[in-house]
This record gives sequence, structure tokens and C-alpha cells, in this order.
Amino acid sequence: MIRYYYICIFVLINIIKISAQDFSVNFSKSEKACEPGSAKVDVVSAHPVQILWSNGLNSSNINQLEAGDYNVTVSDEFEHDTTIFFSIETITCEPVAQNHFTPNDDGFNDTWSISRLENFPEFELYVYNRWGQLVHRQANQYIPWDGRSLTLPLPDATYYYILYFSKNDKNKFIKGDISIIR
Repeated sequence: MIRYYYICIFVLINIIKISAQDFSVNFSKSEKACEPGSAKVDVVSAHPVQILWSNGLNSSNINQLEAGDYNVTVSDEFEHDTTIFFSIETITCEPVAQNHFTPNDDGFNDTWSISRLENFPEFELYVYNRWGQLVHRQANQYIPWDGRSLTLPLPDATYYYILYFSKNDKNKFIKGDISIIR
């Protein structure tokens, strides 16, 4: 007798326990921003079992899963089997901006860094002062900002930025503030 279980998982890490026929299956998967997904089954059985993933692997865990739909079938020598269906979701690897920097030429923290920007080759970045005047702009190729505007050092203050992930899609962005401390 074949039993199918459909599991739709939308959390980052999830563990499912299924007891079927003469064995039980513990299933878990992991989805993290900026990394491929992974999944694992632990089987408790008095008899030998076979594990077969939809990508053809037959180990208890698989890694490097891109976004998509997968399944794993666990079967024993008595033709009992259980199939678990699951999805690996795409988790956007958003840029992360520092909230301050100290451009005082001491060799430490002299520029403003935004990590993960390499994932957005068509970005646009705008930095404004407290009066809404544009003091810095970049697009396409990120160069760490040294706190200057038109080659002149800006004063200590809080500035405000908006970073569009793509020039062509102004609906996806992050915004925040950045402090210059000299």
C-alpha cells in the first residue's frame, strides 16, 4: 500500500515526523538567505530501507538544492513506502548596509560598506542629507563611499539612503540612515 503525504513548508527550518507501516521518518529541511537549501531524512526501522530523492540521490541528506519542488521516497523490503513532497523557496539575499563609518583616514572603518551588493549588478544608490539634498549617488558598480560629496568631506551627521535593487524596478529597495563620525 502506497501512502503519499504532501507537505508545503514555508519556514526556514522545519522538522516533520511521519510514522507509516513498519518505520518512522523524521524529515527536515533548511533554507537560508544566500545559501542553497538542504534536506535530511532519519529513518527508524527494524528492516533495511531505501531512500530515494527526486534528484536521484540515495543518501539520508542532500545539499546544494536550488529553489524548486522535490520529493523523497523511503521504502522497505516489504514494498511499504512513504513519499514526502517539499519545496525549497527562494529567499532573497538582500544587501546589508553599515549604519555608520568614520572617514578620518586612520585606516579603520574609513568607508561605508554595503555587503551582498554583488547580487544586484543593476543597483542604484542615493544618499541624502537631512534637508533632502543629494550628496552621493552610485549605480551598477559599488565603490565604498568615503563620505565626500563633490570631493569635499561631509560633516559629521546622519544621512539617509535608498538602495534600489534594480534601476528598472523601483518596487524593490531598502532604505535607512548612515552616520558619519569623524
